[in-house]
Amino acid sequence: MVHQASDVLADRALRVKTVAAAESLLRILRKAVDSYGDDLECFVIYLAIAMASTSWIMKRPDILAKVAPGGPVPDEYHRPVSRRAIAASTGLPRETVRRKIAQLVEQGFLVEAARGVRTRAGVLYERGNLAFATDLIRELERAGAELARADEDLGGGAV
Repeated sequence: MVHQASDVLADRALRVKTVAAAESLLRILRKAVDSYGDDLECFVIYLAIAMASTSWIMKRPDILAKVAPGGPVPDEYHRPVSRRAIAASTGLPRETVRRKIAQLVEQGFLVEAARGVRTRAGVLYERGNLAFATDLIRELERAGAELARADEDLGGGAV
């Protein structure tokens, strides 16, 4: 089989970008373990609940305007999410999700609500979340720069 030069460049670009992306993911996972312990399932569940509970707020400038700069998002804006929805979004077994959520509620990181569980006001400033968020942003920016540099080094050989 004869490979054209463009195929070789595309293959090289894929390899270089895969290594850069995998290294970035490993650094993020290391930060997660450092911040949350070695129970990555619990971390994934906590992160999924935090996003389901609060990410919608970022799309609502009217609600963001009600939040004091640097202040927590009030409890009434933290939406509950069902255990079933978290199991579906994470791909984890419902029993695992139920058990891990019970631990997070018992530890005070989540709040029971009428239709599931939710985060609470100040979630960004709890459990090392702010440090992890800062590290996560920095790492994703670094990964983006590395991937862009790989494109430039390979003559724009985007995958």
